[in-house]
Amino acid sequence: MAPIIFMMVFGMIYGGIMFMEYMHYSNAVRTAAREIAMKRNDTDINAEINARREWLKNLYANEIAIKMYEPTVTINNDIPVTAADKAVVVTVKFDMEEDVYKSLPTILKLLEFPPRTIKTIEYRMRLERQETT
Repeated sequence: MAPIIFMMVFGMIYGGIMFMEYMHYSNAVRTAAREIAMKRNDTDINAEINARREWLKNLYANEIAIKMYEPTVTINNDIPVTAADKAVVVTVKFDMEEDVYKSLPTILKLLEFPPRTIKTIEYRMRLERQETT
């Protein structure tokens, strides 16, 4: 019974760590969307998009301990909200690294566990810029 109990306890601990890291990264994606939305002109918005894309990639590489997945960061700042307003959308999709997938046992590949792609994090913020004429 002890091995089963230990597996369950350590599985819960591991799951908790994964959830904590997911929430940490999700908050970072929200922060990136907010920082981009706060910029006032196109030049500042484009510079912030490039900076935040790199920041999110570096954050994942340096602070997330469980690296089975590789993030793909997409930032689109031309999404219409209304006729006059636009929004910025920051999307991060996580695909399993090919080396990790190849190293999985065949039974896990058949069960598709863990999945090859996990939940996408997406935040949408209305651009707060004021046009100058």
